Amino acid sequence: MSFIDLFKSRESREKLSHLKNLVAVAFADGKLEDNEMAALATVMARDGLTPSDLERCIKTPKGIKFLPPETPGQRVAYLKDMVLLMMCDGDIDDRELALCKATAIALGFKHEVIDAMIMDIIADIKRNNK
Repeated sequence: MSFIDLFKSRESREKLSHLKNLVAVAFADGKLEDNEMAALATVMARDGLTPSDLERCIKTPKGIKFLPPETPGQRVAYLKDMVLLMMCDGDIDDRELALCKATAIALGFKHEVIDAMIMDIIADIKRNNK
C-alpha cells in the first residue's frame, strides 16, 4: 500500500483494487484491445477513478493491495465486471479465465461453484446483448 492510500476510504481502495484486477484480466492474453480499454473506461467512470489510477494499475500493480468488497452483492458485481471484460474482445482466453477464477476464489467464492457462476454470468451477458 502506498502512503497516499492511507488517506483513501476503504471503498476507494476496493475500487482501485478492482481496477487492478480488471487490468490484469485485460492483459492476461498479452494484449489490450480497444474494446477492453473501453470497458475499463466505463468501470472507471462508474467508480470515479482517474486516468492516473489506471496508469498506476498498469505501471505499479504490486503497490495496490487486493481488497475485496465487504458485501456479497458487490463481490458478485466485481466478478460480473471481470467476466464482461473477459468476453468483450469476442474470445475468452484460457489465461483470462484462469485469472478470473483465481480472483473469484480471492473474492470468497467457493471453488465448487465458480465455473457455474461464470457460465451463468456469460449466459446472462449474451441474453442481455441480443
